[in-house]
Amino acid sequence: MNTLAMIEITSTELRRNFGKYLDMATKKQEQVLVRYRNKRLFTLTLEPVSESLSEKEEKNDTYFEQTEVRDSILRGRADVKAGRTRKFTGVKDLWANIT
Repeated sequence: MNTLAMIEITSTELRRNFGKYLDMATKKQEQVLVRYRNKRLFTLTLEPVSESLSEKEEKNDTYFEQTEVRDSILRGRADVKAGRTRKFTGVKDLWANIT
């Protein structure tokens, strides 16, 4: 039976060194127990995931596959390359410069 190493910390300590404890939970596979206001106990553990959320979103995102969207992006890139751009210097002038 594979047992994880375990460490208990306070929520304040977690806030101060969040990355450190995430590394402990992921790289060292330690179980990190977080005590919150001496009443509740939470656990940080590594959960195996077959596919990241961003990879799933990319597969389901068909917005950029639409012809109109791609054409609009290409026209915008061509405008920038040809120097057809405007520079805004402040929020006050933003609407005055949009025509």
